[in-house]
Amino acid sequence: MQITCTQVDHQNFSIEGVCTDPECKQQKPYCHFCLPFHSNHLIKLIPHKILNQWMQKQMKCIEDVQVTISECNTALESIRKSFYPFINIDFECLSVLELNKVDQIINGFIQIEVFQQNLLQKFKSSSEKLQKIANSLKSQMKNQKSSVNQQESQFLNTVPIILEQSKQKNYQLKFKLLKDNSIQQNERCYAIAFNSDGQFVAIGCREKIKVFEHDKGKLNQIQLLNEHKKDISTLNFMIKTNHFLSGSKDQFIIIWQQNQNREWNCAQKLDAHKDWIQCIVLNKDDNLIISCSTDKTIKFWKKYDGFSCQQVIAEHQSEVVSLSLNQKENTLISCSKNNQIFVIERSSIGAIWHVVQKIQLDQYGLRLGFINDEQFIFQPCLQEKVQLYELDLNHNKYRNVIDYPVSCGSCDEFNFFPIQYQNVKGLLVIKNGKSVNLMRRQEKGHFVIEQLIQFGSCDNYGQLSQDGNYLITWDSSSRHIQIRKCKKKLF
Repeated sequence: MQITCTQVDHQNFSIEGVCTDPECKQQKPYCHFCLPFHSNHLIKLIPHKILNQWMQKQMKCIEDVQVTISECNTALESIRKSFYPFINIDFECLSVLELNKVDQIINGFIQIEVFQQNLLQKFKSSSEKLQKIANSLKSQMKNQKSSVNQQESQFLNTVPIILEQSKQKNYQLKFKLLKDNSIQQNERCYAIAFNSDGQFVAIGCREKIKVFEHDKGKLNQIQLLNEHKKDISTLNFMIKTNHFLSGSKDQFIIIWQQNQNREWNCAQKLDAHKDWIQCIVLNKDDNLIISCSTDKTIKFWKKYDGFSCQQVIAEHQSEVVSLSLNQKENTLISCSKNNQIFVIERSSIGAIWHVVQKIQLDQYGLRLGFINDEQFIFQPCLQEKVQLYELDLNHNKYRNVIDYPVSCGSCDEFNFFPIQYQNVKGLLVIKNGKSVNLMRRQEKGHFVIEQLIQFGSCDNYGQLSQDGNYLITWDSSSRHIQIRKCKKKLF
């Protein structure tokens, strides 16, 4: 029988797991709609399927403490036996050699005294807390006999994680909405892009491209481009220049070049694919374009006098929806709707790209992105988790090493809004349904949610500036281009 949530307005929703954050004041068992209350510590949420496994781990912690205390008792007993023969010393009968031994013993006693002053009081305090926990558990177990689930819930709600001593961060990144800078935009905006220094922003508004000058969160439109015939789906500024690329449902990629008057003109038009262009990535030298499409292909475009297609990979069996290139630019990952991730490597001879690994998935995803050369993030569609994949150096294969909880809040999902990772801030931006999860990497490499932005629908799209200071979004509920500025919230 499923247990339903007791929170107000959540009574019809089933409990999905428990929160194990010792500082959280919310109800420990949570349902789907409780997730926003736990947005700052989603890593501490334990799904009910692995609750028993988590509890066994805590029992092992108790056993480890008992072993440590036993070892301390043994050591103290050994010290006591060593000291005992020197009690009631008669200094008049001591030799020089024995006097040296007394010196060592006195130093030993002094160290024991320091130990007693510094640590015994803390140990006594911890012992009293443990006794209170034990008494509380005995009382609850005596009064709560109705069901196993109730007992587990009471146990988790009472016992703090007293052994966890992980270092806490002293600030939090928060994106604040600049309400006065929002712009009414009725047409859908699938694609948004900042240039490298954040001075310009390009936004695809159906088949048109609006180019804005950006200054401290304010947008001023300076140009409107009308070359595409259907919806714009991808926008990418080049790194070394202010030229940018646009991909569209009309199957074309257009390279826009900025002239001396700071206006953009169509420099080259690539008849790129046979269907909607889903994603484009560029290398750092701006001389390689990689594109994918619902036509199931990935294409590699090299620049000579202009860009021309040099290679096509057509091994995906369904539409290819996302691409990401690692920092070394020798590995490409792609995902498609036939539940697969491809790992594609560039050979040292001839710079030809080859599929070297096909990862079979339980659920397809619309987004993936490299964190570094050995790790990437994958978002399964409409699941409240993101998966971290890591390169196994022994087998030279990527494997899923950990899942992180994220919010979704939707039963529908749309393409676009790619995953972004800003290395300096350690900031990871992941759209999932109605939610945009802003996660930050901790010292030990784990990701935790810093902020949860929830829109009125899953029809939302956005882009983070290259420096991680601004987030621009558009959503169908507000019909506004919204700008948020990143600020540090000190603890």
